[in-house]
Formats: sequence, structure tokens, C-alpha cells
Amino acid sequence: MSNGAIWKGLWWLCLVVAPAVLVGIELFHPAGFTMTAGHPHNPGMYEYLSIPEPYDPSFEALDYPGPDWWFWLHMIQTPMVALVAVGLWLLAGRIGDADRMPALALAWLSRVGTFVFVIYYTALDSIGGFGLGRTILITKSLNASGALNPDQLKGVVSVLNATWVDPWVGGVGSFISMTGSWAAFAAALLVALALLVARKAPWPPLVLLAGFGWELQVSHTMPHGPIAFSLLIVAALWMWWTQRRAA
Repeated sequence: MSNGAIWKGLWWLCLVVAPAVLVGIELFHPAGFTMTAGHPHNPGMYEYLSIPEPYDPSFEALDYPGPDWWFWLHMIQTPMVALVAVGLWLLAGRIGDADRMPALALAWLSRVGTFVFVIYYTALDSIGGFGLGRTILITKSLNASGALNPDQLKGVVSVLNATWVDPWVGGVGSFISMTGSWAAFAAALLVALALLVARKAPWPPLVLLAGFGWELQVSHTMPHGPIAFSLLIVAALWMWWTQRRAA
């Protein structure tokens, strides 16, 4: 298989197929359930995620099937996000030595952002995603078998809820969450600027590419996640169609 065929296959896999998978699963990724003092409609992380929940517009998702789904959602999400990161790296790879220094510098800065993005998003999914999902399932199993008494269960739930809002490793507003989110935006914006400066793509899909980064920075949950990955798909297809027409 030629390098061109491999590059083309990776382009479609990382910038179309993986984002399409993410659009589908993020429709069922709830948001807004973190316990907030003075807000009785926020049940708390464990209280919400530990059981299936019917559709409620307060939590955005179309449905939440329960903690098994939370586990599998993030098991699927993690490699798909990594593929999207490879896609951003491929876009930066369109900038070559023949392009001007500003474009090369922007492309390399985008690569740095992509590197940080994939590290911290993987950490976030490991701690607050499939790791948390399995911990909830194990806690429920131990409680059902009688291995945990009510006081012990209450202690475990308190630890999990506190971890979810921890400023370093929590699932919302933490160091790893914010670092990964802003790195995603930086990577997308910088590669869009690099392609614009190098005149390797028309400006409309590059605006969509930057929009993808911004929406993902806001949140990967419903509705921002599906919007973000849809914008990425449209941007990638637009650039592919433009390049094909020029060829």
C-alpha cells in the first residue's frame, strides 16, 4: 500500500469516521448532574450515574441507560478522541518546508496543542470515564451482596462525589479537564491559521475547524460534543472536496 493510500485512509478514519462515532455516542452523554450547593435539582454525580435515567432536558442527553453505559461510552470515546488527535496532526502535516515560516511555526504549535490534548483527555476519560464507571458498578455490586453496610456505602459515595469535583482530577472544571479542553481549542485554531497562512485550504472550512475546537473546549457532552464533531466532519469534507476539485 502506498503512502498516499495510507494517508487518505487515515484522513477518512480520523476526520470523518471517528468524529461520526463520537457524534452518535455524545448524544447520550449527560451533563449538569454535578451536585451544587443550593441547587436541589442537581442530584450529585453518584446519585445520577448509578441508575438509568429517563430523558430530562435539564441533563441534555437523549437518554442515560445507566452506569454500564457510562463505562462503555468512555471505552469507545477514548480511542475515538485519540484518532481525532491524529487527524489534527495530519492537518498540520499539510504544512511543509516550502511554506513560509509563520505557517510552519503555527503548525508546530498546533502539534504541541494536540499532544497536550490527547494526554489530558485520555487522563480525564480514565479517571472520570471508564474508571469511574467500573468503580460505580463495583460499589453497587458490593452493596447488593451485603459487603458494604449503609455507613460504608455512604463513605464510598462521598469519596466518589468529592473526587468528581476535585480541582486537580475531577470530571468538571479540574486541571486535567480544563487543560485538555483548552489544548483542543488551541490545536484546532492554530492548525486552521497555519492552513490559512499557507493557503492550503479556503477560509470557510477553517472557520468550521476553529468552531470545532471552541465547542469541544466548552464541553464534549451533549449538546456541545455532537456540534463540535459535526463541525469537524463538515470542515474535513469541505477541504477534501476543494482539494479534489483543484486536482
